[in-house]
Amino acid sequence: MSLPIRVPTNTHPSRLPPNYGTVEGGGGGGGDASSFRSAVESFTGSYSRASMLYVAENLTVSSHHGSIHGDLLERNDTQHDDVDSTHKLLVGRTYSFPSLSRHTTVASALVDITQDVSARSTFLQSVFNAVNVLIGIGILALPLAFRCGGWLGGLFTFLFCALGTNYTAKIIARCLDASPGASTYGDMGAAAFHEGGRAFVSSVFIVELMTIGIAMVVLLGDGIQSFWPEIDLLTVRLLSFAILTPTMFLPMRQLAITSLIGIVACVALLLTVAVDGFTKYNRPGSLWEPMPTEVVPSDLWNVPLAFGLVMAGFSGHAVFPSILRDMEDPKQYDRMVDIAYVVTAAAYVLMAIMGYLMFGQETMQEITQNLAATPGYYPIVTNIGIGLMILTPLAKYGLMLNPVNLTWELWLLNKPVVDAWCKFHTWRKHVITATARILTSAIIVYIATVFPGFDRVVSLLGALFSFGISAIFPLLCYRRLFAGTIPFWQSVLNNIILLISTVMAILGTVWSFIPNNL
Repeated sequence: MSLPIRVPTNTHPSRLPPNYGTVEGGGGGGGDASSFRSAVESFTGSYSRASMLYVAENLTVSSHHGSIHGDLLERNDTQHDDVDSTHKLLVGRTYSFPSLSRHTTVASALVDITQDVSARSTFLQSVFNAVNVLIGIGILALPLAFRCGGWLGGLFTFLFCALGTNYTAKIIARCLDASPGASTYGDMGAAAFHEGGRAFVSSVFIVELMTIGIAMVVLLGDGIQSFWPEIDLLTVRLLSFAILTPTMFLPMRQLAITSLIGIVACVALLLTVAVDGFTKYNRPGSLWEPMPTEVVPSDLWNVPLAFGLVMAGFSGHAVFPSILRDMEDPKQYDRMVDIAYVVTAAAYVLMAIMGYLMFGQETMQEITQNLAATPGYYPIVTNIGIGLMILTPLAKYGLMLNPVNLTWELWLLNKPVVDAWCKFHTWRKHVITATARILTSAIIVYIATVFPGFDRVVSLLGALFSFGISAIFPLLCYRRLFAGTIPFWQSVLNNIILLISTVMAILGTVWSFIPNNL
């Protein structure tokens, strides 16, 4: 039986200007302001769609949410709140969804509905979206990963993570193609392991996003202390709470677009490290006179930390299904993944090599801490690089925690007592949702206070979540869906990647909680 849902008017691609989803070519005036504006709008629209689908993929609703699911959408017409900001991608028409299973993600419905929309991402836009998803705050800890693993361990881990996740990104597309109607990462899990697979994916996503939120808080705090080292940790955390919490109330579309600051900040940081390294002629912090480095680390105890630190930079696989379904030509998906990985790997390896050469065994948790503590650089260059990285949590904190908030709010508002209390008083619903978001942010900041090390948070993020989502789970799904038809050589390759990934994931996770002498 189908569940009819009327969806309010908002910003679905079908309601955007005719040229919003694609860039027109040819014709006169191609270089005027209008064409440039159309190109920018096209890129932001493409990334916004991918971001919304990613957020929706992380949002799980239950079958008994049917009435409130539709009811919340109806209320959005007049209330304009953000409880269903994810649903605002669906607009202007009445759609009929199959009854939602216990762990159906909203993204499944979003992707199905957008299949007939003419606005699609071009090949270049898809590459940009993939790169923007892959390159994140993990870039800050890559020099530390090489310090932990030495040149040998660092390069081996880097090559394994880059090549292995490139392979599994393509495996995900095969799994989706083999499963009729599958459009999201959760759909792939359900196809391979039934609804239990989808439930597992949804649970892992929520915990992963909270971990990313913790990393954002720690990053912002470290950035503040880089400029004002006299501020104590408690004050920094209170400032972080006051600065980041308001971003959780911004509309989804604004969050998606502002998150583009993240890739700008990473590019700026890479350029900052290069400029600082080449304009300083004496160690530490110089590329002309590098610090002593190690091929094999003298302290092998910290090697497992490198596994998670490196893998944290290759954790975009949850978004790849959305990018695939949004492509104008899905047949170009493999080529798009390869190009995105070449760009990402080049940026990562440059950062890792330059940072390790510049600071050697003095490399800190974040390369920005080294830059801030080293005299002899041009202050304006260094401050711009560090300042932009501080803006990254402001741009992405609300977006990353949006699914956590929505899941919590949908669950809470579906309670009969709460629903009855809010039924005739709109302001009560606003009070509940606002309180829930503030409480979520407070919990994130508190965990960041008791678990303050950026290297530990990123290592845990990479070891526990990135290995699981970007390597282990796709291979398990592939083996389940294609059992008996996988060539022998590919089966051997899959098992090798699965074995190494599992060992690295276990060791990296355990070492994230063990005190070390870094």
